Amino acid sequence: MRSAYRTLLRLYPADYRTMFAAEMERAFDQIANERSVLTESIGVITGAAAEWIAKWTTDPVVRGRTLPDIRMMRPPGITREVWFRSDQCL
Repeated sequence: MRSAYRTLLRLYPADYRTMFAAEMERAFDQIANERSVLTESIGVITGAAAEWIAKWTTDPVVRGRTLPDIRMMRPPGITREVWFRSDQCL
């Protein structure tokens, strides 16, 4: 069931998923024994739909703004020179 839940999480926009997927998976693991997995899956689908609707219906000025992509952020302790070196593969 966990792999099916991970697949459902891919319905969320990438910026949202990057920020919250790990927390959502932990919450799923905690409640999987307490609540119906079907109920949680329906919640993921409706939540993902709400996120996409919010992105599509906001003002164009705001629509371009997204949550920060932590995959693109320079990690602490890594200098600019090292991070932006063209031969560096991080």
